[in-house]
Amino acid sequence: MQDLIKIEDCVVLIDSSRSMVRKDFKPNRLLVALETAKNFIHEKFIVDPKDRIAILSFGATIKKLCSFSFDEEQLIKSLEKIQVSGNGLLDEGLAFAIQFLVGEMRKLGGKTSRIFIISDNKLEYKEKIQKTIDIAKGLGIYIDACQLGKTQDYSQSILKKIVRLTGGQFGFFNNSKALLNAGMSFASKKELKTSTDYYSQDKKSDLAPMISDIALQLRRPSVLDVRLMMGSKERGQEKCQICHSVKAPITSADFFSEGRYCPSCERPMHLSCAAMWAKKSEYKENVFRCPFCFFLLELPPAATKLIEEKTEEEPKIKLIDESGINTTQMALIPEYDVEDINSSCTYCHSIFLGDYKVFQCQKCGAYYHEPCLKKMHSEIKACRACGAQIL
Repeated sequence: MQDLIKIEDCVVLIDSSRSMVRKDFKPNRLLVALETAKNFIHEKFIVDPKDRIAILSFGATIKKLCSFSFDEEQLIKSLEKIQVSGNGLLDEGLAFAIQFLVGEMRKLGGKTSRIFIISDNKLEYKEKIQKTIDIAKGLGIYIDACQLGKTQDYSQSILKKIVRLTGGQFGFFNNSKALLNAGMSFASKKELKTSTDYYSQDKKSDLAPMISDIALQLRRPSVLDVRLMMGSKERGQEKCQICHSVKAPITSADFFSEGRYCPSCERPMHLSCAAMWAKKSEYKENVFRCPFCFFLLELPPAATKLIEEKTEEEPKIKLIDESGINTTQMALIPEYDVEDINSSCTYCHSIFLGDYKVFQCQKCGAYYHEPCLKKMHSEIKACRACGAQIL
């Protein structure tokens, strides 16, 4: 199978330090850098209009010029807000860019993360930069760098080192024309090499090693939540959205004692049910995405140990009701409508590229790649979004 090319989230990081007002590039370095960014943005959306770009600047302070967007006009307009100040704080700029990308990684999987630096490389090397590079590498973030002019010691270029360690693309340019053309050349997609079987369990091994570091814990019910559940008949019947039951099928615990909430969408779920769900995940056994909003979550080690003990005694526990009352059918989406789908596959959380047939749950509207649907049917014979049995 060919290398997978995915939708990209890219942070453009523009150097706005005082050295960028030098006029060896006409009219000056900063204005040429901004034109380079415009060319990059324009070309990026020609390559794929579904990609998203955010823009930051780094000088004496870090400025957010624009949040993630695929609105070309909005992004280019935001470049007017850039301000020249002080020295270029590359370590802080990179850290801020990574924080931006981490927020998106928590929300939705199946994307490539990139940072595109435009700078004259008049930067100080600080120990914190190495730590930041290690984080980017661990999270699978590519860093590209476009340098205005050569450094005195090319082999010691900070930008070149960053690019080499993260698998990105590096270029240095001595004239405005070459630099402007470079803005377009950097817009090409990154190719992610994965297992030959995209939907196999081997996908776990392809996970960036630091992904568990950015996952958030499930939220415990607050004291107020527990009081409301125990004192209110309606809240006392809070149901787990995975097993669709009040009591946990694995531990028989009530929701107020074992219940947890997704910190993103606030959907309720039993801790043991979440642990069972995580075992079927494409991530680590204690890291999974919320079945409803796809937010990246982490389980405490005790949860995994709990289900291991229980499932040794009851290995055939099912998380889905098989009464035959709650049922659904999967409808095939016409090929010409696939590119208009604005959500990701509910099973693998990757976007739809047209390489597989796509099906939609008739009950809740969740979408699935055909291989994902087959795999899910063999595991639980139900839609993982609404829990309805597939007829």
